[in-house]
Amino acid sequence: MTEDADRLAAAIIAGFLIARLLFAYLLAPGIDESYTLAVARSLSLSYLDHPPLHQWIAHFAALALGEGAAGRLPFIILFAATGWILYRLTRDLFGPRAATIALFSLNVAPFFFASAGSWVVPDGPLLFGLAVAAWALARLFFVSDPDRSRVSGLWLLAGVGLGLAGLSKYSAALSAAGLAAFILLAPKQRRWLRHAGPYVAAAVALAMTLPVFIWNAQHDWASFQFQGARGVPGGGLRPIQFLTMVAGQVIYLLPWIFAPLAAGMADAWRRRSDERRLFLLCLALPPILVFTITPLWGARGLPQWTMPGWFFAFPLMGAWLDERAIDVRALRRWAFISSGVLATVAAVAALQSSTGWLTRLAPIQFGVADPTLEAMDWRGLRDAPAFNPRPAFVVAAKWSDAGKIALALGPDIPVFVISGDPRGWAFVSGGAALLGRDGVLVVRTGDLPAELAAAASAFRSVGEPRSWTLTRNGHREVELALVPVKGLTRELPIPYPVAPR
Repeated sequence: MTEDADRLAAAIIAGFLIARLLFAYLLAPGIDESYTLAVARSLSLSYLDHPPLHQWIAHFAALALGEGAAGRLPFIILFAATGWILYRLTRDLFGPRAATIALFSLNVAPFFFASAGSWVVPDGPLLFGLAVAAWALARLFFVSDPDRSRVSGLWLLAGVGLGLAGLSKYSAALSAAGLAAFILLAPKQRRWLRHAGPYVAAAVALAMTLPVFIWNAQHDWASFQFQGARGVPGGGLRPIQFLTMVAGQVIYLLPWIFAPLAAGMADAWRRRSDERRLFLLCLALPPILVFTITPLWGARGLPQWTMPGWFFAFPLMGAWLDERAIDVRALRRWAFISSGVLATVAAVAALQSSTGWLTRLAPIQFGVADPTLEAMDWRGLRDAPAFNPRPAFVVAAKWSDAGKIALALGPDIPVFVISGDPRGWAFVSGGAALLGRDGVLVVRTGDLPAELAAAASAFRSVGEPRSWTLTRNGHREVELALVPVKGLTRELPIPYPVAPR
């Protein structure tokens, strides 16, 4: 039965890998991906928004495969490996049927199919590192009397997994805290406190994350300030933000997947004397609780911040459904419906992002943004007369637009941002040699007056704006003003005027 389940798991992983490759080909990079690919052109010990692992991967993928959708390939392959590790973890803890349910459910959940499983974002490397650590530790905690050399190797592997997670996102610290809590709470596991293994694993993880601390020390702890500010109380409770965060998690997972996930966690809580379930709860609950509750008083938060916790709820869901001996036909029906919904949503999103057909068929109200514009390709910008001949540099007014501009124009034209919130663009290199040179300011037409005033002090003269429209399938979508700027008077990049926010 185990061999049959392994073959089915391999087929599930292969099928979803092919689906992700197709989805990646059809959907252009979004704002966050464009920003990451552009900022990662400069290899650095770390970066403002996140630790560096996904930027390092993006950097070398771009060198090998070029920028754009091809840069997603390493992330797609990495998630296929993550899926297999989660399957093996669940199989070892609860059996092959529970593992198969968990694996399929993970892959069909929209967030894990698209963002964590396909896109150039830190979630994929984070989940891979956490999965490696969890699998290694489960072998230590729940396999009878492993030999001494195997114990040392598994603790070392757990440290490497946590190190990879720490190089991906700061929230990995919550998962590490959950593991420490499990050792303290589980009576049979407290013996590890007298063993060198946990301390070696912690030392390995900290050593691997040293680049993050070195970069922050060199840049006035800018990244820690940027991320830490999100949890600072903003005055009064904000229940709408809390409810929005909860609703976002349901949407990211699909309601009919979220419900059994929550049921599996509730069942595990009732049976937390079972150390297998307590282990997964200690990994799942810290990110879910912290990031769901924080919007009550802090920044609004994003549903994806909780997803590393939900990742470890899938084995609990698989175990819960398996123990109820649900009929195979019912599970297959559920799987077909879930796959159909996911395929439909993915196809509509890809088609809308490239053609805009849906919003022309049913126009959205004025003032409501079309989210698929984030994945619209800006390559038409390179045809603008302002880029012939090629300028020495381009200046953007928004960090989010700068990534789109950089990918459209290619790596030969450096891009910088003049803004009170330039994000990672405040730390890119190469601007010292541009003093006195001429460039082009790219700004959205509606923001032109304010941005002209902000940019005037950085140049000897500012020319007349020229309009340029980016189209999607022949329809006007993004209105830009391209402004010649002459004689750069201060070195780029222009840093944050205050601490990053």
